[in-house]
Amino acid sequence: MIKKQYKSQFKNMLDAFAERLYTYVATETGEWSVKGFIDVYKNIYTISSSS
Repeated sequence: MIKKQYKSQFKNMLDAFAERLYTYVATETGEWSVKGFIDVYKNIYTISSSS
């Protein structure tokens, strides 16, 4: 039960972060100008547009 609670809390916090991030990385038409991230090991992580 506690694991489910933490997962739910994490998702809520991640959603809130994405909303704040949107104000910085979205174009006027609502498209994200950031398409992914690259870590220090040069691994590429794309951002999905699906919810």
